[in-house]
Amino acid sequence: MLYPADELLFSAGAIIFDKTRTSVLAIVSQGEVMFPKGRVEKDEQPEAAAIREVLEETGARCTLWPGLRALETRYSTAISKTKVVYWYAGDLVEMGEQMLESHEDMEVRWVDVRGAASVLSFENDRELLAVCLGVLADQQSA
Repeated sequence: MLYPADELLFSAGAIIFDKTRTSVLAIVSQGEVMFPKGRVEKDEQPEAAAIREVLEETGARCTLWPGLRALETRYSTAISKTKVVYWYAGDLVEMGEQMLESHEDMEVRWVDVRGAASVLSFENDRELLAVCLGVLADQQSA
């Protein structure tokens, strides 16, 4: 599908696993539990934006898994634009302090992967986690 460029908004985010890959990093904002993501800045690559957004929103330094990227497209009536979100998966390197902007209010939460489906607020986040868990299962069986 073709979209006029001024009607597109690009974001990037990541599903980050702890060092044992039994929990994923989430944020709680306005009562909703979700994976960290945010806008891709001008001249920024989506991978770099995902790493930056995870760091800013959670304080987590991370590495992204090679070769895994999901793309989500949806229309946002709140901003009257089509939003394209690049999703990645990765691993925690170390935790630090959040670097939130003054208007942002987010709580960082580690969510056990076994119960994440009942905790995550959005179906697309649950689907993304299922894909990541499938990749991990394939790696373990190989």
